[in-house]
Amino acid sequence: MNRFILTSAALFITLGTVLLLLPFSNLHTSVSRSPETLPVLLHQPGWELSNDNIVDALHSLPLTMPIRRVEWNEPAMSIDLIVSAPDTKLSEMYENIADLLSFSFSSTINVNQVKLRLVAEDKWLGTKHLLLAADVRREDWDSGLNGELKRTGEAPLSDLIKQRFHVIETILWKNQFGLLQNG
Repeated sequence: MNRFILTSAALFITLGTVLLLLPFSNLHTSVSRSPETLPVLLHQPGWELSNDNIVDALHSLPLTMPIRRVEWNEPAMSIDLIVSAPDTKLSEMYENIADLLSFSFSSTINVNQVKLRLVAEDKWLGTKHLLLAADVRREDWDSGLNGELKRTGEAPLSDLIKQRFHVIETILWKNQFGLLQNG
């Protein structure tokens, strides 16, 4: 008889505990489904650029050329890179462009267009001159072309890169880098 009483008591305690905890379980599930509640460890595939975080995002890039201006109008980012030293090499400029494009299209989720300009700045005279402009769209970019851009070195841009990245080279660009005879 003692065994029956102990087994019954254990069963009633277990059943009572389950019944008492059931409302707490429903409360937890309804709170976790509310739209403003997010898990603590949220995996996000990339940056979601906004006016609030664009400076931090671009600061994380290994750019060697200073940024003169950046503007965010979702889904397009406009950015001017400064070519300040007359001895800046083409390979350095190509690297900066490639790093910027790679970040924009591989590491963000909402950049669909990058409007890029390379601007020569003469601090003595206070003048600025457009050297090169590109209008690159996510659907025209791929990592293979980005790799080709990085490997271009001191050579002129390939026609494929110019076409896919919608590159415009100014006369000043071609004169400065000895590309006029090739263009």
